[in-house]
Order: sequence, then C-alpha cells, then structure tokens
Amino acid sequence: MGFAHPWISPSLALAVFLAGATTGGAAGSPALRAGPHDGVYTVEIHTRSGGCDPVYRWSITVSAGRVSSPVDGFMQASGKVSAQGGVSLAFRRDNQVANVAGKVKGGRASGTWSSPTLQCAGSWSAVRNG
Repeated sequence: MGFAHPWISPSLALAVFLAGATTGGAAGSPALRAGPHDGVYTVEIHTRSGGCDPVYRWSITVSAGRVSSPVDGFMQASGKVSAQGGVSLAFRRDNQVANVAGKVKGGRASGTWSSPTLQCAGSWSAVRNG
C-alpha cells in the first residue's frame, strides 16, 4: 500500500515515524555509541487529513540515535531519536517534504506527522521488537 501521490514510496510512510535512510558514513568518524532507544521498530502510520493512504505499516531501525530504513533511491530522509526519546525527522523528494515529531518511552513510541506540500497529516505509533 502506498500513498495516493505517485512520488511517495512506502519508505516515506514512516515515513512517518522514525523512518528514512540517514546519510553520513562511518568511515573516518568516531565510533557511534549505542543509544537507549536503539532497536528495530514496527511502525503504523495513520493519515488523519488529506489524500494520502489511510494506514501504512513499516519497520525501521534506530542505531546510535540515527534512523535507518530500507534504501529508497527516490527520497532522502534525515533525523534522530534523542537520548531523552524525542523524535525529529524530515523526509524529502524534489519539492516535497514530510515532518515527523514524537516521543519514545520504553519500547513504545508515538507522535504526529504532516506534509505541507502534500497537504496530508496524521499520527503514528511504533513498538520496539524483541
């Protein structure tokens, strides 16, 4: 299931929690420290307004506070989960953007997302696996 807009891939859908492939190589960088919210999450995204698909499920990974997902050549995503559990992400493709915010507490997370360019918005929730 994808969004109603042709440019948006399933990756944007977590696009609407923690999702997206962050950039930045490990080569030449200091070792990344494990974060308290690291792990694989199952995410469910709900559209509450606009023409995007109503529900999407996806898996993402948080490592050292950085979010990653399956590689998708059609968009770029960047964001993080702070040690305190704050989620802050942006997903971009061409002129389109979706902004994601929320909070992780224990093995659960939730928040909101919006895309001013697509005129869609909603909520998301996630559960850490294992």
